[in-house]
Amino acid sequence: MKQSTNDKLIGKVIDNFEIQDVIGQGGMGIVYRAYHPALQLNAAVKVMKSELALQTGFYERFLQEARTVARLEHPNIVDVINFGRYEDSYYLMMDFIQGPSLRRLIQENKNGLPIWDALQIGWQIADVLVYSHAAGVLHRDLKPDNILVTHSVRPNRPYRVIVTDFGLVKLGQDSLLETQEGVSLGTPAYMSPEQCRGEEVDGRTDIYALGVLLYETITGQRPYPIRSVFDAARFHSSGKLVSLRALNSAIPNELDSLIRRMLDPDPEKRLATAAEATDDLQEIMATISQVDSGKQISSLVQLRVAGEGPEVDDGIQQPGSFTPTQAPEGVKSEVHYFVSVSFQGNWEDKVYPLGPQPVIVGRLPSSDIVLDMPGQRYVSKRHCEILVRDQRVLIRDLGSTNGTLLGDESLKSNVFREWQPEDEVFLGPFTLALRTDQEMQEVPSPPVGESDEPLSSMQVTLVRSTIKLSCSNAVPSRLPLGVQHPVVIGRSVDCDMVIDHPHVSKRHCRIQLGSDGVEIVDLRSTNGTFLGDQRLPPHTAVPWRSSSTIEIGPFKVTLEDKGADQEP
Repeated sequence: MKQSTNDKLIGKVIDNFEIQDVIGQGGMGIVYRAYHPALQLNAAVKVMKSELALQTGFYERFLQEARTVARLEHPNIVDVINFGRYEDSYYLMMDFIQGPSLRRLIQENKNGLPIWDALQIGWQIADVLVYSHAAGVLHRDLKPDNILVTHSVRPNRPYRVIVTDFGLVKLGQDSLLETQEGVSLGTPAYMSPEQCRGEEVDGRTDIYALGVLLYETITGQRPYPIRSVFDAARFHSSGKLVSLRALNSAIPNELDSLIRRMLDPDPEKRLATAAEATDDLQEIMATISQVDSGKQISSLVQLRVAGEGPEVDDGIQQPGSFTPTQAPEGVKSEVHYFVSVSFQGNWEDKVYPLGPQPVIVGRLPSSDIVLDMPGQRYVSKRHCEILVRDQRVLIRDLGSTNGTLLGDESLKSNVFREWQPEDEVFLGPFTLALRTDQEMQEVPSPPVGESDEPLSSMQVTLVRSTIKLSCSNAVPSRLPLGVQHPVVIGRSVDCDMVIDHPHVSKRHCRIQLGSDGVEIVDLRSTNGTFLGDQRLPPHTAVPWRSSSTIEIGPFKVTLEDKGADQEP
């Protein structure tokens, strides 16, 4: 990368992190990779241009934006971990994300990404906008450079999209460097017409940028040949858009229509909310996922492999270096670690892979491992953090109320300790155990739906109550209790079974295996969970027999008991 005046920072130490190299550069400043030698952790440090620090009131605005972004808690938004001043510049320290930018993926795939992959990426970004807009925060500069793609520890999600640089463009716009009337910072190719004109903007400007981003991700080219803000004002306002289907006849009409609505130059005619975008994208994905599932691009396949077994080198991996490696002959291959969870002695069959990216354990639905007891507060919202460095598993308590026990030792807040495989971690009634891929191969799990235990063969099947809609709109449409229980059903993407519908609560109900069989627990949903004609009382386990059907909004959930068909 081209050297800059700020490269004098390389080798300097900021808040115990040593600045090591430049990983990005933009109009607001330079992004460095920094390394904490004691914790063996990387961080991304965005150092703002020194001339910005000279502007009256910039510190106050920067602090306000940093606080706003730091309060955003979403699995697809990069975490801000520190803020401060170093010499004559201000900096923002964030989690270091190991994975390529969407810009790189587009450059590697000149004709666009496979449609399903592009929609999966767009859907995760839209879900971020649903959350941030509800919190009153606009991004204002959505573009492929600000989107990173890394591996996912969540079931049913092949990779994880991370959105960066929330609100930073507004800092430059508000600074004295940009006081001319009608001038607005941003990236011209992705700016809405109203943003180009320097007008007040709302969430619809982010929706416009998402439309441009989706168009480019799917086709490999932007909708307009824009090189300056003046080009942007002219082309974006024209509405003369080349149809997606004219570039690729395999693109569904519904997708072409959706992106046209997102790119309408008139904000009053544009798609109004990000929630509408998530709904429409999910419906379109359901119609093409099976057709397009075998055409995943190489970089994303590598991400999926990395997600199945996190790869660890020296703890310093450059963005995008996800190519799986094999150990040379005669050299022992590295160990991959997983976490198993039990509640009051009952172990789940689901395991969570560990890697260099932090895994957050907590009560929040956005946690990587969600431990929640309705009505109880044994587990804090963000309780502890687990990651792997140099083949060592590290764990630290995140200032939890009730503490984290590693074996017999109570962990100090925000201090990493090594987690040995023979030790268990205790969080209230939950126990976490460390497992390796070698151990899991020694005791193979039974195939899905073929467990020796009769109850474990039961499956939850989701079907629409109307004939028009298929069950594939649920993600996933079928889920075995023997592999993943309890099963939480709801609108939130963090649920085990996602029903993205306004009549479904974020965490609607839970299906679990009790001592007498399958039980349903309504999680204080807004519109209720119905067993037959009976609305279930909240937070009360109600027995569920396979002959009955539960209703969640316009959906019906039925229980399949494979053992029942074998009875005389």
